[in-house]
Amino acid sequence: MNDETAPGGTPADAPRSAAAARRAARAQAGEREVQGGSRGLMQFFRECVAELKRVAWPDRAHLWQATLVVIVAVVIVGTYLYALDSIFKPLAGWIADKQAS
Repeated sequence: MNDETAPGGTPADAPRSAAAARRAARAQAGEREVQGGSRGLMQFFRECVAELKRVAWPDRAHLWQATLVVIVAVVIVGTYLYALDSIFKPLAGWIADKQAS
């Protein structure tokens, strides 16, 4: 293994994917990365759809579990803030009355 080879036997400067290879080729050729006009916009939407197809969407059980965790967390934080407000509201009123007199 020489100094230019990364672990695993691949060259250290080799692109990791086909998209990375295209970007590297464009950069070497001096092409612009961003396309203009509607062609660039359509490419953006195609890439968005392709990315959404690769998303690992949660099943119904995981969705309910995550929803329950959020609801419980909101109730706990809301109760905590209510308790702090109940404690500090009379204290703030007492300080204001003390300053007024």
